[in-house]
Amino acid sequence: MRRVLRCLPALLLAGLPCLAHATEWLAPPAMYPPDTWQGRTVAVVRVLDKLDAHVVLLNVPTGQDMPYKSLTLHATSCLQRPATLPADSAAWLDVHDAHEGMAAFQGWMAVAEPATGVFQNPLYDVQLVGCAGDNVAPAPPPLAAVAAPTETAPAVTPDGQPVPPAAGAAPAAPPGAPQPVSPPLPARVPEPADEGAAPLMLH
Repeated sequence: MRRVLRCLPALLLAGLPCLAHATEWLAPPAMYPPDTWQGRTVAVVRVLDKLDAHVVLLNVPTGQDMPYKSLTLHATSCLQRPATLPADSAAWLDVHDAHEGMAAFQGWMAVAEPATGVFQNPLYDVQLVGCAGDNVAPAPPPLAAVAAPTETAPAVTPDGQPVPPAAGAAPAAPPGAPQPVSPPLPARVPEPADEGAAPLMLH
């Protein structure tokens, strides 16, 4: 056991070159632009009845009217973010209450920003929960595959040694090193000495 422990550091050091050559570059994940939406056929709406505090979820098919008590809900379209973007849904809804004097609602409701479209009156609150059903237009295009970055192998001599840089050439920056934003400042040129000035004496 002691012999194995003594040999363990040497084994680890011997495996370091193999680990260095095992580095693989990974391609970044493909993502849709932030303004991409997927159409769905059903808008899921939550209705709160303020008289009895009852909450119900209604599946409103797009292009159809959905009656609920004195309400009539109509969803023109329901849009959902694709999988690579933060979850969100939006629907264009028309909500009408048959009671006299109740204001109607017509516009967009969004799950991530509920304050953009609100329907509430003394009897009901209506809020969009999400989209469901089949995928319809608009449909996002297929994601384009992103190629993994490649690292250029250093030049070597026939015997496997790295090629030394040419005389006067600047050393190459390591991979991933930040590039300078502006060129380096030139070296300061020494001012010519004044021939008529007396030499500086140090005591």
